[in-house]
Amino acid sequence: MSASPGARPRADHRERDRTVEEPDSSDAAGRDAAAVEDAAAHLLALLNGEHVTAPDERLAAWRTASAFTALEVTLTELGRSRRRRMQAEISAFGETKSAAEWADDPRFPVTAQILVQRIASGMRVTDALTLPVTRTRKPEERASLQVQFLALLRTGDMEVPDARQRLGIPGSTLASWMRGNPAFKAAVAQAVDDGAARAQRAVLDHIRMGSTLTGAAQRTGVHPRRISTWRREDPAFVRRLEAVLATRGGRRRPG
Repeated sequence: MSASPGARPRADHRERDRTVEEPDSSDAAGRDAAAVEDAAAHLLALLNGEHVTAPDERLAAWRTASAFTALEVTLTELGRSRRRRMQAEISAFGETKSAAEWADDPRFPVTAQILVQRIASGMRVTDALTLPVTRTRKPEERASLQVQFLALLRTGDMEVPDARQRLGIPGSTLASWMRGNPAFKAAVAQAVDDGAARAQRAVLDHIRMGSTLTGAAQRTGVHPRRISTWRREDPAFVRRLEAVLATRGGRRRPG
């Protein structure tokens, strides 16, 4: 009689253990799923060429999920493959250039991404370059792109080809916008001037503080080729540069 009462509490204890363990298992599965979802978003951003970073503890948490390792390997390889295709040389019309360089050519209506996708699908290179892109932009989308384009130019950090490539605007599209919209064309010219003035001020400020032209280019992110163009083609910049050098003792050509 005494054995039977002692057995039931042990059974009840096991029942209680099971009821406690089940929510823990469910919570773990939920955390696992959330980790995979978070990791997938991170890796897809990397695949799309976005600059993203993750703290070590988040990476460690993701790698506890069984699905993550395979996902990481797959998407990382896809990203590498995509970059290789973008950088690969493509020959057509007697020229050999990368997809990005072909996209910079205003004769053709494609972006680098569309060109690579078309060739990967089996399309002939000449067709991939010349066939029109059927997708049309909504007026509000076009206006948004134009505003972003002008904003990038005004920063002084980019010239027209760089800003266009950043936003994925084909050269033929930009040329069409400027032909069909004189106000936009004037705004582009003004934004280019504003951006150049801003970049020039930054370069001259660093030279004034003792930097060489090379050092000023490195600190401001302005390409040395761009500075050389200013010195060759912009008399106003040359005068300001000479004035700054005069205050530093007359050195004419900081190297």
